[in-house]
Amino acid sequence: MLTPHKFRNFFSLVPNPNNKSNAKVVCIFCSSKNGGVQAVALIPGCFTTNKANLCRAYLVNCIHFKDAYTSEEVEEFLSQPVAEDK
Repeated sequence: MLTPHKFRNFFSLVPNPNNKSNAKVVCIFCSSKNGGVQAVALIPGCFTTNKANLCRAYLVNCIHFKDAYTSEEVEEFLSQPVAEDK
């Protein structure tokens, strides 16, 4: 069984009808600003695949994530290594 990646706390899992083996994730910060998880799951660019490197790349560009934390906290979260980096 795979362990959840370090960015899992910032996302909600939603079913991916196009690819059952890769779950889709929605940013909890975007969903709180844009009408909930199900609404944001339909907006292109507001979700990604549940892979650590893709989740980190999403958070790098997410203004709602950056608004929720100080710049030092954001830098600390985004500097964490992921398995795909190796």
